[in-house]
Amino acid sequence: MQELSYHPLGHLGGTAIGVRPTINGQDILIEHSDLGQRFACLLACGQVDILRHEDKYCWRITHNRQVDDLLVELIDLLITIRYAHPAMVQLEMILPPDEP
Repeated sequence: MQELSYHPLGHLGGTAIGVRPTINGQDILIEHSDLGQRFACLLACGQVDILRHEDKYCWRITHNRQVDDLLVELIDLLITIRYAHPAMVQLEMILPPDEP
């Protein structure tokens, strides 16, 4: 089974997160850290594998239907929590400077 290349997606609190396509779909790779472990355990309901990727260890989560449903629920909940805050600005307007 030949695996395809790793695609970095970004960082969560300094922890690198990316995906690695597989024959059956994709794996989510989360850099080994305290935050990474908590996030990986949340997504995989406590059933996570660890592997060495390049020069560091990562948590591997198989991106299946259960994980995808949880991601959707988590995104919706985080958006709701953010918009519920009474003092946070939800939309910032950046206007161009006045031209003479």
